[in-house]
Order: sequence, then C-alpha cells, then structure tokens
Amino acid sequence: MDWIREFARRISMLIRSGQFDADMDEEMRLHRKLREREKVAVGLTPEQAHFAVSKRFGNPLVLREESRDIWSWSWLEYTIQDVRYGLRQIRRSPGFTAVAVLTLALGIGANSAIFTLVNAVMLKSLPVPNPGELYRLGDNDNCCVMMGTQNGGSFVLYSYPLY
Repeated sequence: MDWIREFARRISMLIRSGQFDADMDEEMRLHRKLREREKVAVGLTPEQAHFAVSKRFGNPLVLREESRDIWSWSWLEYTIQDVRYGLRQIRRSPGFTAVAVLTLALGIGANSAIFTLVNAVMLKSLPVPNPGELYRLGDNDNCCVMMGTQNGGSFVLYSYPLY
C-alpha cells in the first residue's frame, strides 16, 4: 500500500509542480526567517544574522532542485520538457521536419526490405520436408551458378539426356 501512496504523491507533484515550487519557496523562507530570529536572539545584528543564515543555508535554487529530485520524478519532467522543445522546433522548421521524416521513412523501408530478403534467402530453411536430403548436381565446386552451356536460349549445367 505504501508504494501506491508514493506513486499517487509523485503523480500529484508532477501535475502540480508550480504549487510544489511555491510551497518549497515558502518553506525555505520560513526556515531562513526562523534561523535569523534565533541568531538575532543570540546577539547578532539582523544583517549579520541574515549573512550567517545565508552562508549556512546555501543556494536556495540548488536546494529546490535537490528537493525536487528527491520528492518527484525529475527524469520524467525533463523528458516532458525535451519533448515540448522538440515539438516547438518541429513546428518552427517544417521543411527540415519533412526531410527528416522522409529520410527516416526511406531508411526504415530499405532496412525492412533488405531484412525480408536476407531472412527469406539465408535465414529460413528451404520450404521442403527434409532439407538435409537435398543434393547438388554438378561437376565442380561452382556447379550451381548460371554458367552452363547454352542450349536453345536456356542456361543449363547438363543436357537433358545426360541428366
């Protein structure tokens, strides 16, 4: 059940990221103010307290990013940002988009055709019941190429009576 609650929390943070940022800024501001009051109560001037707290607290933007990485799916947010940027660039230059899509389509089509040919010729076994029982006829190693004698317009290795 905990993982369901965690999943729901992260989804809500992904959807309401602006609210999360506002809440985080408010939380950090309150912590800084409380620390400054503690420092002033100890005897520092407000300026010295502000400087000491700022030095101790660190960069608020870095802290916000670290908190976001811990509490949400930052990788998903970055992916969504990248997709949005890509769509803006596609809309901005339709000519380049058309060339890129056409190039991808031709490349994928050519690869599919080549694979289909290689699969049919080299990878699949012959469409006979027992391919291991097939024999090759010929008088030397390159018997099965189309280099036989020419009889009546056809290329054969042996004449019909000899076969």
